[in-house]
Amino acid sequence: MNAEIGVTPSQESHDHWLDKTVFGWWQALTIEKLLIVLILAVTLLTRFYDLGARTMSHDEVNHVVPSYTLETYVYDPVTHGPFQFHAIAFSYFLFGDSDFSARIPAAVFGVAVVAFTLFAWRRYLGRVGALIAGFLFMISPYILFYSRYTRNEIFIVFWGLVMLWLFLRYLESGEKQFLLWLTLIMAMHYVDKATSYIFTAEALIFLAVLFILEVLHKPWETPRTRKNFLIAMLIALLAVFALGAFYLLSPNGLAGIPIPALLILGVLLLAGLVLMILNLVRGLGWGQIRLMRSFDLVVLQLLLVLPLLTALPVRLLGFDPLDYSQAGILRSVVVFVVLSVISVVLGMLWNRKVWLKSLAIFWGIFIIFYTTFFMHGEGFFKGLVAALGYWMSQQTVQRGTQPLYYYTLVQVPVYEYLPALGTLLTLILAATRRLFTNQPGAPFEPALPLTIPAEGELPPDAAPVSLNLTDAEESSPSNVPIPPLPPEEPEAAPVKQPLFTDPPEDNTPARSIPTVALLLYWSVMSLVTFSFAGERMPWLTTHITMPMILATGWGLGYLVEKTNWQEIRQKKGWQVVLLLIVFLFAFCSLIGSLLGVTPPFQGAELAQLQATSNFLLAFVGSTGSLIGLFILLRGWRPKTFAKTLLLTFFSILSVLTFRTAYRAAYINYDNAKEFLVYAHSTRDMKDVLEQVETISKRLYGDKSIKVAYDNDSLYPFWWYLRDYPNRMWYADNITKDLRDSPVILVGSANFAKIEPLVRDDYLMYEYKRMWWPTEFYRNQTLSTIWTDLTNPAMRSALWQIWFNRDYTEYAALTGNTGLTLATWSPSDLLRMYIRKDVAAQIWEYGITPQPEEPKIDPYASNTISLDPVKVISVAGQSTFSAPRGIAVAPDGSMFVADSRNHRIVHLDSTGLYLNSWGSYANVLEGPAPEGTFNEPWGVAVGPDGLVYVADTWNHRIQVFTPEGNFLRMWSEWQVQGVVDNFWGPRGIAVDAQGHVLVTDTGKQRVVVFDSQGNYLTQFGERGLAKGQLDEPVGIAVDPTGEVYIADTWNNRVQVFAPNADFTIYTSVLTWEVDAWTSDSLDNKPFIALSPDGEVYITDPDLGRVIRFDSEGNFLQLWGGYDNSYLMGIISGIAVNQDGTVWVSDALNNTLLVFEPPPVP
Repeated sequence: MNAEIGVTPSQESHDHWLDKTVFGWWQALTIEKLLIVLILAVTLLTRFYDLGARTMSHDEVNHVVPSYTLETYVYDPVTHGPFQFHAIAFSYFLFGDSDFSARIPAAVFGVAVVAFTLFAWRRYLGRVGALIAGFLFMISPYILFYSRYTRNEIFIVFWGLVMLWLFLRYLESGEKQFLLWLTLIMAMHYVDKATSYIFTAEALIFLAVLFILEVLHKPWETPRTRKNFLIAMLIALLAVFALGAFYLLSPNGLAGIPIPALLILGVLLLAGLVLMILNLVRGLGWGQIRLMRSFDLVVLQLLLVLPLLTALPVRLLGFDPLDYSQAGILRSVVVFVVLSVISVVLGMLWNRKVWLKSLAIFWGIFIIFYTTFFMHGEGFFKGLVAALGYWMSQQTVQRGTQPLYYYTLVQVPVYEYLPALGTLLTLILAATRRLFTNQPGAPFEPALPLTIPAEGELPPDAAPVSLNLTDAEESSPSNVPIPPLPPEEPEAAPVKQPLFTDPPEDNTPARSIPTVALLLYWSVMSLVTFSFAGERMPWLTTHITMPMILATGWGLGYLVEKTNWQEIRQKKGWQVVLLLIVFLFAFCSLIGSLLGVTPPFQGAELAQLQATSNFLLAFVGSTGSLIGLFILLRGWRPKTFAKTLLLTFFSILSVLTFRTAYRAAYINYDNAKEFLVYAHSTRDMKDVLEQVETISKRLYGDKSIKVAYDNDSLYPFWWYLRDYPNRMWYADNITKDLRDSPVILVGSANFAKIEPLVRDDYLMYEYKRMWWPTEFYRNQTLSTIWTDLTNPAMRSALWQIWFNRDYTEYAALTGNTGLTLATWSPSDLLRMYIRKDVAAQIWEYGITPQPEEPKIDPYASNTISLDPVKVISVAGQSTFSAPRGIAVAPDGSMFVADSRNHRIVHLDSTGLYLNSWGSYANVLEGPAPEGTFNEPWGVAVGPDGLVYVADTWNHRIQVFTPEGNFLRMWSEWQVQGVVDNFWGPRGIAVDAQGHVLVTDTGKQRVVVFDSQGNYLTQFGERGLAKGQLDEPVGIAVDPTGEVYIADTWNNRVQVFAPNADFTIYTSVLTWEVDAWTSDSLDNKPFIALSPDGEVYITDPDLGRVIRFDSEGNFLQLWGGYDNSYLMGIISGIAVNQDGTVWVSDALNNTLLVFEPPPVP
């Protein structure tokens, strides 16, 4: 920059303690070198030790499998950029395919992060600060864990680490090589993951602000031009803030902005930017601007990325950037070409030489990786639009659905508390000592003040190129004399400046480097950005951690460098440190005793006496160490003690952080106690694999066994069965062919479906397949947080979770039984079925399984194959989404509870759409007005034609006219003066007298109301006995008033008869059904009566319809895996007046119409 002059940084003394030799006989080995070697050695050990022990998690499988067959790999934005797949494939090439080799690239980059920090960042963090930052990267729980995890995160940490360093390096030196290195790092990030767009946006904001601050310190042609620039900038900022407000407040992001508002704000933004540029060039001159290094960084990044923003204008024009049809591709190509031309022209105007080299580097890397080394050209097009297009589409998906405070109050406090506090320390130090910017080469010395050079101080080549936006006489520097021309020669023609030129070289050292400003900005902006992004997942915490560690390294390095260690040694500082440690632990114990579940001096019981003794010991320890400190600190300066206290405190935190990291990476790595993982495979899956391999090798001598696995067990067996040639993925398509497989693996979603296939011929073993961290932190408010923190028992429970990952106290306090490893919830199960004839061949010690009598199918006598005569998937403008209950109106029309569309659909007797109503609202999230639903399951029609809806997860009943006009609703009532309410009502029926009967499934009962919602009576309670119910769902009433109930978990149909005044219902008939064997959330059967009194039930998990007479005698069955038409999870059922049977398929989102044949 032409306004900068050379600055000689303060030189470190030659007797710096880091330069002292460790051994007199080895002069080359200094303390600094020894510390670097130790940190790198421990980093290597922690990254590579037992690297293959952990079972491949869900997300890892998505990366390691395509890498195994790289020749068929084509870029897919769902699994992020192509770089990781190439890196893993290269590791396979060198070391073979295994869990260990798949994680080598991540481990290598984990080491590179520490090494780069130690060697490169010392210029900006100081020598001590770089050592501290490298050490903190080494022990960081997140950095360590994801250095041993096959995801992109550790690569991105490295790209970000280098990128921030390159910013500072170029701002300091102005050497163009750093722009080329920046291009390389950007290219690698853009072929790695879509977080590159976030990083670029963060960088452009910081550099743009830096550029604006810089130009405002320069001399402008006129004050008016400067003022116009500021006004234009204000207009642009207002447009940006308005767009940001729309994005944050609209559930659909930018897509939710009204078109007129979007156009107005777009015009304002464009106008503001154009006016800013015009006034800037007019006020400073193009040549002056080109010499500004912050401008170079802004232009380089913006123009390189501009063509990759193709998805944004395509989306703003109302099209789908993920449309890969011929028209969609053509549309995207046109936009890409336009943006590319703009990018190239502007880049050539900026700096021809650097720009051409940057283009070659960036697009060379981009093309190589996205085409998989030119094997898949379609990957290039997908890379242009899919990454950003998919990311924008995911913003409304809210993957993970974590709260906004997920990072601030959960991940950072649990794992990265040290760098968070260190960043706060750095902010305080920088603010109080004015160290947001520093001198080059002197990170702890304030920057020299900026000065505005006089007009004559500008170098003669500072403005060699002009856009001629000023008057002609002002476009040439007035202080440069024009040599006289010989009179005898004609006047020379003016030299025409070429359009594309290179700016003059300016390697003048900068006066100030914004080291701390950049690190603090990046820490805060990363926290804010990832908190508001659509996807909030644990691994993204790494990107928040990286700048915080750098900032902490600077802050702690400052304390170490600015502390007078000689004074501390002379005044017995080591004793002070020891007493400080004793005092801190004793004082914390003292506070813990006072705030614990059992405070001191509460009684004479053993626990109370123990609490009192603990308090007294802590009090004595605190008092004694405090007195010792007062004695030792006489003559100490307060600042020296404060620095010693802070360094001692952070040293203790580093030990705690190491413990946290160690437990996460080497103790709890295969369970769900830690919060820094998500979908996490269990150790059981490797045990299953070992058993499959053992069986195969004992039977066949190799891995040629036939092993089948479903859509759930695809993770992780998509990876672990890669070298089993006879593996078979059957998804959820269960057929008799599976019996050819000696081993079948099945996830919980298909347990009930596969049971009829395997129960006679296979042995079953059950395992945990996958688990997720508990999410008790959801739905917190300041009030609930305060309540928890002021409750001694809850405080103690939360402390045990934070410190030990021990959930025992919390489970006892909240009654949550799913917080032990044996009962953990949320989790998912897997069953391994081994065919009995195979088990008999390999049974150990000659013991064979006891033979079992084959189970007789009670419905085999009349099981038929029946195809639907009609399949309906669309109602109005929407497809069905998990349709449930079906009801027949007196006029023959049908009402359907379209549960996950949160609406009721009205069809005529042939299935044609008539009308629908309803929208989503959840009473747990706020008001749920009339006519809104939260997954309605049940629907019934009264004799008067009114429609009654069981609004299941709003725990209420609503009543409507057939046209969908709301009439009334109720959710609670009084029974003998006590308020009662529903819990998840699913089934509903209305008898001939207008009584409304509701299966209150969650409370194991049936509640009866009149048509106005007034409570009449109830019957049923949880149990096995006659008259008791267990998970009642489907309900139907015959013309006499008898009530038929699908008593799900008792595996029976139960019939109740009312007394004369319908106040008492008595169980008069039951019959068992060979169905409803699983306790899955979808295994909720419904029941229907035909006009002639026959009973139809659904068997959801097995996709079967079973038909009985009114006494429970079996008549007919269709469906199941033997049926020619495979039904999914069927729920609702109704029999129309013409005898057709209507069934809802919640898995396939369809309504099915059957015409069952007469029973022989």
